[in-house]
Amino acid sequence: MPKTLQDTMPESTYLWQTQFSAMAALMNIVGLGMISAFTASATMSMKSPGSRFSFISSNQITWVASLPSIAAIFGNLLSGYLSLKIGRKAVMMCASVPLVIGWLMIAYAPTILWLYSGRLLSGFSSGMYSVAVPAYVIEIATIRIRGFLCSCYQVSYTIGVLIAMLLGISITWSWLAIVGAFLSTSAAFFMYFIPESPPWLIANEKYSEAVESFRALKGGDADILLESSNANEQHFIEQPQSTVSFREFKKPELYKPIVLSIGLVFFQQFSGINALMAYTVEIFEHAESSVDPSIAAGIVAGVQVLATSVGSVLVDKNGRTKLYAISGIFVSIGLITLGIYGILVKKLALQTETYGWIPLASFIVFVASFSLGYGPIPYLMTPEFVPLHCRSAVLAISGVFSSLFLFFVTKTFDDFRYFLSDYGVYWVYGFFSVLGCLFCWFCLPETKGKSLHEIQYSFQNYANINDAQ
Repeated sequence: MPKTLQDTMPESTYLWQTQFSAMAALMNIVGLGMISAFTASATMSMKSPGSRFSFISSNQITWVASLPSIAAIFGNLLSGYLSLKIGRKAVMMCASVPLVIGWLMIAYAPTILWLYSGRLLSGFSSGMYSVAVPAYVIEIATIRIRGFLCSCYQVSYTIGVLIAMLLGISITWSWLAIVGAFLSTSAAFFMYFIPESPPWLIANEKYSEAVESFRALKGGDADILLESSNANEQHFIEQPQSTVSFREFKKPELYKPIVLSIGLVFFQQFSGINALMAYTVEIFEHAESSVDPSIAAGIVAGVQVLATSVGSVLVDKNGRTKLYAISGIFVSIGLITLGIYGILVKKLALQTETYGWIPLASFIVFVASFSLGYGPIPYLMTPEFVPLHCRSAVLAISGVFSSLFLFFVTKTFDDFRYFLSDYGVYWVYGFFSVLGCLFCWFCLPETKGKSLHEIQYSFQNYANINDAQ
């Protein structure tokens, strides 16, 4: 076959449009990071004298931290349906409306109920984004940069956490919410200029729009027939369908990926990352660290961004399962070390002037390790496991379970800390992280370097072998 113009060019030269579209979609995930870290940054500001919520109790703070994960369940379900019916881009644009309203309700909340309502709206939008964004990104990415672009989901999330942590040092919680509203509005503006997912357009028989989308993503010199052929090979298996039936969920090639996806988000959430990040400032106060709690929180958020960025590069070089296993081992080490330090401080009265750096160092190991594998890989592997026609449904199911796990971990964190103390909570999370390593070792297939068709065919082949037996 003769070489095309694109074959002779570096991939980065003609895929800048694809990368821009992915980054525009991922700006929404930066907003999700701000939603998650808002409580960590805002808690101390809310309690300060003169604040509208200086009276806020610890129980109310746990609701502020955990309510978004409850609302995200409904966002997951609606997004799973709408992503299939109206498209990925349309869902992202729609989700920006309740998110901006939610941030403004938080910023100007006169009562705690308004604050709760704003958090619920923002959580609902985050649930919609968590289904639509990974589906969109994986559908516009090529095999060579698929791992990198999909890993940028977690990079974007950690950037949002970092923004919230750094701004929380210098501005009040209400102004932090204003920044969140501005960021969400900016993301909606950039999304207006990106095309809809070509595979989704082809699946819905909108061929002329798919041609325009390919040209917008790959440049005017793109070979449309070749791109359409690649899209069909990458995203459709056997018989492309516009909907997924309940009967298909009984097939191993679908229910096995669902089980794996739920397992990934289970160990992701039960490593305790979101609970610990939501209460970072308070944790460093309780740990009697020699480092200022707000500064320590900012350092941890910065490390998270750096480590996630490194992980997004390594995931296409070293493979998913290897990186996930290494991540789990060091996540466990960081958590267990935090637990050991906590009990030694209580039993032996260690001098914080000498050993006060240990909590920050252990927390950095925990966060950096999580960001290499436990954080980004679930968002990469889940859409890789399933074909396009059921991708939204599986992402929605995975998102619902992730939101439920997140709610449980975040809402019960304060209660666990009361009954088990800080070190007991760290050991519980460390135990689940060890189990996550075993889950990776025995259950997860490697998907590095494989086309989506090859990955999904492996599950079909697994089903055929079982049927033959």
